[in-house]
Amino acid sequence: MYNFIEKIYLNWIGIIMIKRLIESIGNKFGVVVVPDWRATRLDEERHLSKLLRYLNVDCVFDVGANVGQYGRMLRDYVGYRRTIISFEPNPIAFNKLKIASAGDQQWHCEQLALGNTTGFADFHAYDQSDLGSFRDFKKSIHAPKKMNSKTVSVRVEKIENYINLAKEKYKFKRPFLKIDTQGFDLEVAKGSGNAIKDFVGLQSEIAFQNIYDNSPDYISSIKLYESFGFTISRLIPIHEAHFPDLVEMDVIMIRSDLIVRS
Repeated sequence: MYNFIEKIYLNWIGIIMIKRLIESIGNKFGVVVVPDWRATRLDEERHLSKLLRYLNVDCVFDVGANVGQYGRMLRDYVGYRRTIISFEPNPIAFNKLKIASAGDQQWHCEQLALGNTTGFADFHAYDQSDLGSFRDFKKSIHAPKKMNSKTVSVRVEKIENYINLAKEKYKFKRPFLKIDTQGFDLEVAKGSGNAIKDFVGLQSEIAFQNIYDNSPDYISSIKLYESFGFTISRLIPIHEAHFPDLVEMDVIMIRSDLIVRS
């Protein structure tokens, strides 16, 4: 038994050493070596790393955190070490989010949905939890044809009602708003009210082809964010699941008054 465990441990150490050797050789030649699954995310990681420093962000509102993928990216690949507040209403996903954030004193979790109303609402918790939404799937070639789900009642709050208490508790001054709520992003932004001006930047999923009923297209989304005083900083591919036509991207935006051009 001990020999078996020792072999597994030595193999794991060997893989880590090979990985570090490849990364070291790549760095010497100015080459970035990443696994295939990270290739489409590399531009996002690099841009966020630069932008969050440029904006001196001291708190990220991670709205629609799911199981903590965005927070882990900020910590592991973006180099962001300051406050994260992750919001996730789905009980099953929230439990995994708590595990992902465990031991990180600067990463806080709220079992809460953010939107443009307050109270409780029905949430579709799908088997594939990152697709969970207040919206139903649309009849589209890009939407899942069938997926098991259950409806759960979740608490909904507006950012404009939440942010002042959060400022007192976490002592931040320059927050960044990330929204990934599966067709519900604009409701979150609208629920910010005048507090949207407190955010120095934002990141939101935008749809070129909608997979949820009554969800906005990319033109409506960008126009609303621009009306709030934000300017596009980057368009980011989300994944390669849809090919060859474009279905979704993330837009990263900066508050227009914070742009300094040389």
